Amino acid sequence: MIEKYKKFLLVFVGLFFCASVIYTGGFIWANTLENGTSGFYFTKNFLLENTKDRPRIIFESGSNSQHSINSLMVERELGLLTLNLGYNGGYQLYLRLYRLTKHLHNKDIVILPLEYTYYARKDINLDTVILDELVSYGKFHFNALPFYKKLSVIAQMNLNQNFKLLKNAYRYIKHKLFGSSFNFDSKEKINDLLFSGERGDINYTILLNSGIDLSKQDDNVGLDCQEYISMFGDEINPGFTNDLKLLQKISKETGARFIFTYPALAGDGCYDFSTPKGGKLKALIEQIKPLVESYGFLFIGNPFDSYFPNNMLNTYWHIDEKARDIRTKRLIEELKKTGLFNTNK
Repeated sequence: MIEKYKKFLLVFVGLFFCASVIYTGGFIWANTLENGTSGFYFTKNFLLENTKDRPRIIFESGSNSQHSINSLMVERELGLLTLNLGYNGGYQLYLRLYRLTKHLHNKDIVILPLEYTYYARKDINLDTVILDELVSYGKFHFNALPFYKKLSVIAQMNLNQNFKLLKNAYRYIKHKLFGSSFNFDSKEKINDLLFSGERGDINYTILLNSGIDLSKQDDNVGLDCQEYISMFGDEINPGFTNDLKLLQKISKETGARFIFTYPALAGDGCYDFSTPKGGKLKALIEQIKPLVESYGFLFIGNPFDSYFPNNMLNTYWHIDEKARDIRTKRLIEELKKTGLFNTNK
């Protein structure tokens, strides 16, 4: 009887192992398939992938960069193609960095105006929104991960996310076998896209034509500005040092340079350090620059270079178009001081 149970256990473990291997392999393969996505996520990634033949300035962070950088202005002043990859600060920094690694070279300069959450966030698991995106229009972040990181992400996926991926794989295979309709990722000619002025910046015209009073859109999940800044903590997360070590590795392997600066904000009292809450925020901000510099990276500017009053608010403490251009001009001057740009051409 005992031998019978041993045999059953071995068969069960063997089948479970085989099923896990098939599932994992199938998941990774299915996420490489085209899924008919479009929009600014795809456009930013398309620009990153298809401009590797030239030196570039690349802005990478959450959505504060998307709203606060005039890439064409930077391009004109500093003489290098400038891309804006900023969106959704919910993405863990390692997801951004591994995606970057695959497309950087030794003439690239990456600017990191990271939101304060990137320095303080302690959570390891990804939230549902990010997991949903990793099997749809943010799939290139997942696909760039090393295998062990992919396993960690797969373990966090729920049934709905798995079903979404399998549904896309079914549609893709059906198209290949029977010619059924399928919306492929648009493959625009890169020169046409660049000529149009597309660099990944937010389109303010659409926002302004929406009829929304952007100056009143300052209620983000019921938090004031300081609460929003420190919603994931008000102390440096020791895990951030792992991100800095990964950056060192990427810089060494690719030859790309990385420059940190402060994020753009608009709102009332964001940097009011006179309150107990403000005092904690000040302590967090004062720790960031020395830590980053201790790992050999430049950190330029000061927080007030990119801080604007409430009447220059866009949404969620983003800045409006006028503030964007002011912030960009200030940042250009700071970048010129680094000596990394030949502005005498």
